[in-house]
Amino acid sequence: MQEINEEMENDRSVLEWMLGQYVRAKRRKKQLEVRLLEINAERDSPIGGQGYDPLPRSGGNNEGAAGILMKLADIEDRIYEQKAKADKSMVNVATILNFLPEESMEREICELRHLDGHEWGEIAEGIPMSKSQCHRIHKAAMYELLEFNYVKELVAENRESYEYYIEKKEEARYRRENRARKNPEK
Repeated sequence: MQEINEEMENDRSVLEWMLGQYVRAKRRKKQLEVRLLEINAERDSPIGGQGYDPLPRSGGNNEGAAGILMKLADIEDRIYEQKAKADKSMVNVATILNFLPEESMEREICELRHLDGHEWGEIAEGIPMSKSQCHRIHKAAMYELLEFNYVKELVAENRESYEYYIEKKEEARYRRENRARKNPEK
């Protein structure tokens, strides 16, 4: 294996982000499904039930039944889109992981992490080995994958999206920290 430099470390970060897309897409789909269930429960709750307030209100932003149905349709569309995105991501992740030897520990750990969405503690318990050993094997697998031209090309194609993702993540962290400084009691 070649000596690890900054460029390889950056490529590994992009690859790990790419491999995490399937788990993130599944998580987002689940969030949308929960939101849909909550709106359906609210819509189906009887008068006098959850959220009922008999006092008259101004016209305001009350969308009524039509608004709720539009929200439901929008969320259902987003769930469908997210499912398609998750399916595509799963195929991409599986294609990349197929470069690892089939019965290898590296592949098993990567599949548990990037296809099944297990946390490191669960992986370590199931293998069984320590979390640090799992991390070490996973990291070695990332570098092994980066030796394949196909994977290198995918990393190059996805680098800009990864950098945009990191930029947005940093902006969100910065906003949270600023809010925390302005409102220390929360």
